[in-house]
Amino acid sequence: MLWEFTHKNKYGAKRSRILYRPDGKSFGINPKGFGSFINVRVFKYVYEHPVLPPSLFTNQKGQKYIVPSWQKVVPETTLNDIKWKKASKPLPKPEKKEWKFESKSDPGHFYTVTQVSDFKVKCTCSGQYRAKDRKCRHMKEVMKEIGILR
Repeated sequence: MLWEFTHKNKYGAKRSRILYRPDGKSFGINPKGFGSFINVRVFKYVYEHPVLPPSLFTNQKGQKYIVPSWQKVVPETTLNDIKWKKASKPLPKPEKKEWKFESKSDPGHFYTVTQVSDFKVKCTCSGQYRAKDRKCRHMKEVMKEIGILR
């Protein structure tokens, strides 16, 4: 179990240390060699990521890290010593943009081009299936407008 031990150093400044106690017991009122006592509490590292759970990695020198954030931890750290803080709100969905085009062969009938992602658009016309590159003239026009095509 990890403990955060806060005490005053020989100059009177506060200092915190993360200490490992294999038996899980707390410290005494005034542990030897640590100056005047201030506070002791159970310690957990905080790891923030909306999707990826924390993992531990130990390099060849014996230094341990929480990955993928590469936060350095004490060598005795286990996954139980890590608090995973997920995103509190879902990531915002990109705003769907739409463009309307009137059919030249059937006036009054409209086709819709929708921006699916930053680099992709879809059209409701059948011209995209006839084109070699699978992009109808509506899609190409929109892609030029938003900067995907030049």
